[in-house]
Amino acid sequence: MPKINYYKVLKLMRNTTIQKIKQAYRKLALLYHPDKNVKKSEKEHQQAEQKFIEIQEAYDILLNNHKDIKQKTQRQKTKKKINEKMMSDEFKNK
Repeated sequence: MPKINYYKVLKLMRNTTIQKIKQAYRKLALLYHPDKNVKKSEKEHQQAEQKFIEIQEAYDILLNNHKDIKQKTQRQKTKKKINEKMMSDEFKNK
């Protein structure tokens, strides 16, 4: 099974923001939402529905990845501050 490029699904660059992910999702979701494609042929409706599912999957994965990265970065910053504080306290106590 080929690996899916979720950025490509949402037509985004890799260095995008959470806000841009949300904007791209909304735009594409409106375009491919099954309720927006009821007047199309059965084949076109099924294709739109499949595309909509891909868009939802891409959105969920990219958003979660960005949140994980943000949390990891925040934890690293917090650890760094704690380490700096501890080092500072050690020098004060000597």
